[in-house]
Amino acid sequence: MPELRLKIRTHGRHPWFYRKMIQKPESALPAGCAAIVRDRDGQMVGTGFYNPRAELALRMFADDIVADVPAHFVEALRTAVLLREEVLGLPKVTDAYRLVHAEADGFPGLVLDKLGTAFVAQVASLGMLQQLEPVGEWLLRKYPGSKLALLQDKEWAEREGMDKLPRPAALSTTVTEHGVRYAVEAGTGHKTGFFADQRDNRLIVRSLSKGRSVLDLCCNSGGFAMNAVLGGAAKVVAADLDEVMVAQTNHNAAANKLKLTTVHGDAFDLLREAQQGAHDLIVLDPPKWVHHKDEVETGMGRYFDLNRLAFEKVARSGLVVTCSCSGSVSEGDFLRTLRDAAAAARRDARVLMLRGAGADHPFALECPETRYLKVAVMQVR
Repeated sequence: MPELRLKIRTHGRHPWFYRKMIQKPESALPAGCAAIVRDRDGQMVGTGFYNPRAELALRMFADDIVADVPAHFVEALRTAVLLREEVLGLPKVTDAYRLVHAEADGFPGLVLDKLGTAFVAQVASLGMLQQLEPVGEWLLRKYPGSKLALLQDKEWAEREGMDKLPRPAALSTTVTEHGVRYAVEAGTGHKTGFFADQRDNRLIVRSLSKGRSVLDLCCNSGGFAMNAVLGGAAKVVAADLDEVMVAQTNHNAAANKLKLTTVHGDAFDLLREAQQGAHDLIVLDPPKWVHHKDEVETGMGRYFDLNRLAFEKVARSGLVVTCSCSGSVSEGDFLRTLRDAAAAARRDARVLMLRGAGADHPFALECPETRYLKVAVMQVR
């Protein structure tokens, strides 16, 4: 296995090193290869994937020398599955959960979701892409009869110099979560096809909905809205700009024998047109508005405007559940934006809960980028 030397001393154990931090190897190395890494002083850093095509040129996956890379990832996958299925006991409440959460599970640039009988992987690292065959074989042995789909993160595929993979056909499946059934076209739409990360937050909305008039904006497949109905809401309206998601919400509600109203429309327009005080629980779960740092200003402006409108329109002493899935937005920045939005709306908001993704989406202390979802549950006076 080739060896790389860093230009820096290592402090901490963050798994990412940019090209400017790495000494140029004496002979060219193939993009995506595994390499042993030492720092400037010769101290062992571990083993990582090297890709000189990318600005983020080195992604560590072990803090020691890995002699058999395919076997290493098969064992890492077994450990990740054990966490979800034995330690967390997720199969007792759902058949939709994340099996691999990128660097947090030691898989650089890879997320892997189990969605019923379908498994959807999304890869953002050339080195990890080259190791997926034994991972897929292990999955098929563990879950016989399953269907596999592989997606690329378009932006990272370009950064990594990956060849474009054909878009896989959608895998039609059904998942169940806390007693609610969802029809899922795995491998399509946002992320991997289903927002398993909001599972516990949907249950929180269920617990808060009794007797309330609920507005679920950016409803996707209707998860928050259906849980509000199950929680005893007096009225539930679910809205999305994507007509396919509106149809999916109608389908899911009918399949679960739940009554709600769906609307095809833009969240900003619907809030502007809403009567003040008509809803006393508003859920905001917009798509990822900040993909990288040069989108922060525009994206934060959208978070500000959307939450300001929600603060203005929610009933007195009502609740707002607001989310950001933009990994480039820190929790602190998100909270400051909410503070400014509440001030602009001339409303007092107090945070009842700060939440994130479920435990199947762990974040690594040494790699805070693995924490991306922020959810604030607030009362507005």
